[in-house]
Amino acid sequence: MSFLRARGNIRPKISTMPRPKTEASMQLELYKLAMEKQRIQQELRVLEERKQQLQKRLVVVNNEVVEVGKKTLEFRQGVPDITQPATPKSIADTKKLDTFYLEY
Repeated sequence: MSFLRARGNIRPKISTMPRPKTEASMQLELYKLAMEKQRIQQELRVLEERKQQLQKRLVVVNNEVVEVGKKTLEFRQGVPDITQPATPKSIADTKKLDTFYLEY
């Protein structure tokens, strides 16, 4: 089983060179923030979809656990399993087989 490490806070991206305070630099900053917002919203949508998939799979696994638990109890108590038909020892026991040769 793998353990998830705790993630720290998401830090904003910084530029190596400070830009002069102009209208163009402010527009660039707005654009960068809008792109980061879009990326975070997309990531949240993906995480929500993944959460729903995991919850559905968890329901299936829980149902399987219950079913296997019931079968285990039945097996311990010696109750025969009705879902599997009784199979004969061999095919020859049930009917006579006709054999033939095929040349090609």
